Amino acid sequence: MINNIVDIFRKQASQHRSIKAFYYNRNYELGSGKEQHPLFWLEDPIGGRNQNNTFTNSVNFAVLFIPDQERTITELQNLAFSTGLNIIERIKQDETSAIGIKPDWTYTTLRNYYDDNACGCRFSVNFVQVNMQNLCLIEDQFDENKGIEKEAALNNSSMKLPDNCEVFANKFPEFNIRTSKK
Repeated sequence: MINNIVDIFRKQASQHRSIKAFYYNRNYELGSGKEQHPLFWLEDPIGGRNQNNTFTNSVNFAVLFIPDQERTITELQNLAFSTGLNIIERIKQDETSAIGIKPDWTYTTLRNYYDDNACGCRFSVNFVQVNMQNLCLIEDQFDENKGIEKEAALNNSSMKLPDNCEVFANKFPEFNIRTSKK
C-alpha cells in the first residue's frame, strides 16, 4: 500500500512539465543543496488510519523552486501552488489510482526554506482508499508450527533471564565509549 501511494505521487510529479525531480524522504534531508529544482518532495512518514476496512491516509508534499533574478518569490510561490493544485486535481480524476482525495487539503507558502533558500508551497492532503489486503491469502502468511527459538542469552553464563524476556541475538553488546580526550 505504501508503494502505491508513493508511486501515485511519483507518477504525477514525473509527468508534470514544471517538475524536474521527485524525492520521497524525511524532511530534514531537504535543502542539502544537492537537489534538482524545481522539485516535488513527498515527506516521509506517511500517516494513516483504518476504519471499517477503509484507510484514511495523510501525506505532506512540497513543490519548491529556487529564486532567481527573473521571478519574484511570490511568483514562484504562485507557480508552486498551481503545480500542486494540478497534481491534486489530476489524482482526483485518475480512476486507476484507487484513491479519493478528501476536500479538506491545506497548503502553506514557503520562503527561505532550508539551506538552499527555496520557495514554494507545502500541501497536506488526506485521501481514502479501500483496504487492499487480499483476505483470502491471510492464512498463507502464518505457520502454526513456527515458534521463536530459545537459546541461551550468553554462552557460558549463569545469568537467569526473566520468563517474559526473549533474546534474538546471542552475543555481547559492543561499546566504544570514550572516557578521555586522548
